[in-house]
Amino acid sequence: MRSFIRSSALALALLLPFGRSTEAQTQVPKGRIVGKVVDVNTGNGISDAAVQIVGTTLGTMSGVGGRFTIVNVPAGSVTIQVRRIGYTPKTVTGLQLEAGQTIEQNIAIGAAELKLAAVVVTSEKERGSVAEALDAQRAASGLVNAVTAEQIAKSPDSDAAAAAQRVSGVSVQDGKFIFVRGLGERYTTASLNGARLPSPEPERKVVPLDLFPSGILQSITTSKTFTPDLQGDFSGAQVDIRTREFPARRQVTYSMSLGANDGAAFQNVLRAPNAGGELVALGNRGGRAIPGLLANTNFASSPSQATQNQMILAMRNVWTPMTGTGTPNGSFGASIGGSDRLLGRQIGYLISGNYSVAQEIRANEENGTAIQSGSQTVPFAGPFRGETGRVSAQWGGIANFSTLFGRNTRLSWNNTYNRQGDNEARLDRGYSEDLADTVVRSTLRYVERAIWSTQLAVEQQAGRHKLDYSATLSGSTRAEPDRADLVRFRQQTPSGTSYPVVIGTAGARRLYFSLWEQNGVAQINDQIALGAEGRGNSLKVGLYGRATQRSAQSPIFAVIPFGLDAATLSRPGEDIFTSQYACATCANFNLQPIGQSGSYTASDATSAGYAMVDWGFGRNVRVITGARVERAVINVDAETQLGTKLPASLENTDILPSLVVNTRLSDNAALRFAASQTLARPEYRELAPILFQDVLGGMNLSGNADLKRSLIQNVDLRWEWYPNRDEILSLGVFFKNFIDPIERVEVATSGSSQQTYVNASGARNFGLELEARKRLDVLGPVGENLVVFTNATVMESQIRLGTQGGTSVTNPNRAMVGQAPYVINSGLTWTSVSERTSATLLYNRVGRRIFAAGPLPLPDIYDEARNVVDFSVRAGLTRTLGLRFDARNLMDARFQLTQGAVRREAYNTGRVYQFGFTWRQ
Repeated sequence: MRSFIRSSALALALLLPFGRSTEAQTQVPKGRIVGKVVDVNTGNGISDAAVQIVGTTLGTMSGVGGRFTIVNVPAGSVTIQVRRIGYTPKTVTGLQLEAGQTIEQNIAIGAAELKLAAVVVTSEKERGSVAEALDAQRAASGLVNAVTAEQIAKSPDSDAAAAAQRVSGVSVQDGKFIFVRGLGERYTTASLNGARLPSPEPERKVVPLDLFPSGILQSITTSKTFTPDLQGDFSGAQVDIRTREFPARRQVTYSMSLGANDGAAFQNVLRAPNAGGELVALGNRGGRAIPGLLANTNFASSPSQATQNQMILAMRNVWTPMTGTGTPNGSFGASIGGSDRLLGRQIGYLISGNYSVAQEIRANEENGTAIQSGSQTVPFAGPFRGETGRVSAQWGGIANFSTLFGRNTRLSWNNTYNRQGDNEARLDRGYSEDLADTVVRSTLRYVERAIWSTQLAVEQQAGRHKLDYSATLSGSTRAEPDRADLVRFRQQTPSGTSYPVVIGTAGARRLYFSLWEQNGVAQINDQIALGAEGRGNSLKVGLYGRATQRSAQSPIFAVIPFGLDAATLSRPGEDIFTSQYACATCANFNLQPIGQSGSYTASDATSAGYAMVDWGFGRNVRVITGARVERAVINVDAETQLGTKLPASLENTDILPSLVVNTRLSDNAALRFAASQTLARPEYRELAPILFQDVLGGMNLSGNADLKRSLIQNVDLRWEWYPNRDEILSLGVFFKNFIDPIERVEVATSGSSQQTYVNASGARNFGLELEARKRLDVLGPVGENLVVFTNATVMESQIRLGTQGGTSVTNPNRAMVGQAPYVINSGLTWTSVSERTSATLLYNRVGRRIFAAGPLPLPDIYDEARNVVDFSVRAGLTRTLGLRFDARNLMDARFQLTQGAVRREAYNTGRVYQFGFTWRQ
């Protein structure tokens, strides 16, 4: 294996186009040095810098992005010197290179002062300074927070959602949706490698980040301020997920883990019957598909009884949750990456795959709705008490490739695919005001989500122009096929108590939901250097276009048993909806579509152009200013299940200005000011004026075709101090003014709850952010290996309601929906001297926030605060083998939605423990 690696390194060296001057010197395997030359203040790559191995004739010029490679470097102690006009020369000493080894060494250089004194540093110190220069938070134009692969590796976070919540001001709802600065998910956008991702969620435009396993992540960058080169439809944050780049040398990695949920594994839990393919998230096949006869029947003219019976028999005859033994959790991942010769070129590559399966629960589950009785809020339906069992399977991976054409052109092809399937069974019982008795409800539900992306990107350095252009095609799907809801009511008979199926549209239902969305994105950016070399002044212009198509189908059918007695209706559903009672001549059922439910298609064409100037005034002040012109045309065509068509559209052209002023207070302190205008558009489903009905006692949701886009003015001020390599202290304030914000409100109805979306007239949001990271070396030798970190955001908002589009008036003195009063993230990390072993303790708390606004006199619905504690240990046993232990949700924090004294929803998810190993060659 070692000889193979050495031979591969030699082959790589012989193929590099900018290392040809050194190739002829020797054919003996030596070593290779790769890296980037970057600007110490901005973190941007610097091209055309001369990189020389001191004491030899070996050298090269940095290319696009500042990348360089020097091959055939003699083994031993190596010194590198970097020179470029306009920058202070730098010499890096102390690199130790072995024969056949590849060393990655980034080098940061700064603009030349009046006295051109060369800088000499050791490689160890240079790695520290480069880490700071490349840190997205310090080098970005606006206010940015980032989580890197190294940080993710030291945490128990299994996906992008869990990792992102460690960022200042970020919280996660339902384990997947990002909230930033307490704002709802509508004010956050997600992109993959810089391109917008489609959403597989029917009622949200955001992407559920739990679809992205942590093993494929290079970084998660959260931009909290708008600059014109970013898309304009966010005010909370833009979250950019970067997949891993290929390593400098060939590397093969395997990982495996085994764990358990302490509330589910090896215990009796609810389970949904399988149809095949669930463990590989391919259960949306075969028996779960909507029967052809059912899909093609026109219910506008009532089908015959015989046809209705045929359609009922064509449905998958599964209605009842099962009980079984909860299974352990497990995962497996593998990747290979490097830089090798392929098709006559030097190709960098990373191919990674992963698979996981988990047993999940909602224990001690409660559900209810509320009414106002006198001065008290009391239950209207419920409380329903029960449990939910779910088996979740996920798999996917990435395949990224990159190559250089000459020194100044880099071509990348990035591919990602991820798929998740959840097979769920739910059973509860409670009091129903509608039926004036106890009700038993059951649901069998399988949800399958997938998201994919392929991107072709080019970076090019052409003189003083730095060009990058890309084309991305991405798509998402969501299927909820063959959902079965069954509602029974208690009936007292002389022979005892029975629970027959409710006779009506709420008794027995089948849902066949499917959604697909496809995005095409094209963008080009040209950054032109201005003024003297090394000053970092530039003009950046660009064009952007995105075309989106979405289709969502949600047919719901009620099977009404009008011709059967109570004894028969008390039998299991699998015994009722059979050929015995749905024979060719039987007249026991009426199959009826739920007329208020429906489907929609949507198209969205967004185009934009921008210009921004980045200019330094002296050494200490930089101003980034410009504007983006963004136009969006959205068309939604909704159709009820009975054929009524309800169109909606939205068309806007907006100018979005931005100003950022970065002031350097010292070598390690800065003050940032930012002001901008951004917007938020309604999601397609929010514009579709159709009603989606849930099972008895659940939530009904309708869209609003009259929604307008929201405009938001943003102001930020933040002070940052970086006392050491891995330490930071920052304090920031922010203010946001909303015009026509979109709010999710509850409408007063008699019966099941109903929610819709309205434009309030305005709102304000302001807050304070604190971030600190400190090595505890003040405690002596023990503290040198300890790092404590925390970030806290305290915020407040106030809504101005206006008419709310004619809906019931909600509390006029409340925060915005989704607004939390505070978010706290804290942690403590211990790392051994060798850095091969680490332990991390993490804490998260999100303050009590409004989930939905209740109609007066009912109070608002609140998502109650929870304390979440996680713990993780990483231990390197050998150079190639590492062990890990993760413990998540150690306090088993209870999820609760409350409305006054009524629990709208509450459950526990259990503690999760996991052991695993990683082998890397």
